[in-house]
Amino acid sequence: MKVKVFTKNDDPYSQMVKNLLQSNNVEFENIEVSRNTESFKEMVGLSGQESTPVLVIDEKVFCGFDRELIKSVLNFSKDETE
Repeated sequence: MKVKVFTKNDDPYSQMVKNLLQSNNVEFENIEVSRNTESFKEMVGLSGQESTPVLVIDEKVFCGFDRELIKSVLNFSKDETE
């Protein structure tokens, strides 16, 4: 499974997504978009929005931090995320 996360350093939801993935041992590529115009354009092209976080999981795009959706898509068991 390939996971990319487009984030901004000053965005608390970006940090929450990264923490959730790290605590469940999910390897992911973190792409910080605040100072990288090309990465920002890529994120907007994929998601149609300028806000972070944006997750790309096996080429499917998810916008924002929705803990339950992320857990479902990545098949986290309840014990792993509590």
